[in-house]
Amino acid sequence: MLTRRATLAGLAGTAIATSLPASAQEKKLTIVAHAVHKAAATTGKGGDITAAWQEKNGATIEWLTFGVDATNERALREASLTQGSIDVAFVLNGLVGPQYAHLFEELQPWQAKDAIPSFDEIPDAMLATHRYDGKLTAIPFRHATHGLHYNAELFTERGVAGPPKTLAEMIATAETMSYDRPDGTRVYGFVVSMEDLSCTMDWMRAFGGDFITPDLKVIVDEAPAVKAVATLRELVQKNVMPRNIMNFKNEDVINHMQQGRAAMTNSPFGRYFTFNDAKASKFPGKVLVTSLPDGADGKPIPAKTSVWAMAIPRNGRNKDLAWSLIRHLSTPESTVLATLNGNGPVRPSAYNDSRVKELLPYAAAEKTALASARLITPSFPNAPRAMNVLMEELGLALLGRKDPQTAMNDTKARVVPLLSS
Repeated sequence: MLTRRATLAGLAGTAIATSLPASAQEKKLTIVAHAVHKAAATTGKGGDITAAWQEKNGATIEWLTFGVDATNERALREASLTQGSIDVAFVLNGLVGPQYAHLFEELQPWQAKDAIPSFDEIPDAMLATHRYDGKLTAIPFRHATHGLHYNAELFTERGVAGPPKTLAEMIATAETMSYDRPDGTRVYGFVVSMEDLSCTMDWMRAFGGDFITPDLKVIVDEAPAVKAVATLRELVQKNVMPRNIMNFKNEDVINHMQQGRAAMTNSPFGRYFTFNDAKASKFPGKVLVTSLPDGADGKPIPAKTSVWAMAIPRNGRNKDLAWSLIRHLSTPESTVLATLNGNGPVRPSAYNDSRVKELLPYAAAEKTALASARLITPSFPNAPRAMNVLMEELGLALLGRKDPQTAMNDTKARVVPLLSS
């Protein structure tokens, strides 16, 4: 039976505990991330990379996972509060622009205090995606670079010898691979995710076009980009791509590739494991991946890449612990282990590790693709709005509500003012 004195003592103890600094309470680190980041850090052939760190530091990790946009929105919302509840935020280049840099810790002082080993190995191009006014606000953890995934069993079924080597071959192969299987399954020659601009940029650059150049010039209305959009529309009209392709998200692409309802897609190399998951795929081990073919200019298509990085909100309460985990996840060994879990490694040396070569059949192709890979857009405050504009106009073109040239002209007219506002 509780006495009044015992109850008061308990309340007092609770009050004291809640008033103590975070370091004196149970150590818990809260992370906002995409599910793929949690998986790369905890699940796969590389094991749980965080386990040893948690044991060493007497800490636990709480993962809050969301979709791409929601992850960045949650990170920014929490970081803008007077007192936040997030200790580490995974942020994506292009969606967290310079106007938000002040919400996160400048990390050079933390690096000077407790350095990430062999930090110079991380390419400056990756670091630059989260560097504003010379200040580094996040440490790269994952790159998602596109390759060409194709169902080798379906290819054999249609008498196609192997993956296409050129843009023209890719289009022709997509048409050949659009058919009905004997069991009645409709196979589409090509599917893409329209969740963002990732896949679309591969197509535009295949034709020699682009959206916004590094020096912030909008060239999406020029002939190469317009031809790319026109070709996509033709593929939709021919039913080579699904007529509802504008509604396709990553989950739809995964489902179509796993179920043999699509023959090809351009997706991150690491999705190889998802497409071949024996528990979900009807074609385990049959969905292969290689680098994108040569474009219209005869050179390899610059694959889309993006860089997810780890940031510490300025209003965080466990900054020392947060940096400790970021440092741990950024070591050469952790990078290799995360790669074994399907992560795109930010250290080139990971591709040379014997464990990676043995497990990842695409290691050499991804390393090659990364050499010429490009971001969707350069970083500027209104980049997310600009990307949404292009997606909207692209949808109107693919649905036949605007001709491709008009849609891209309208895109430019709407985006140019966003570059200076």
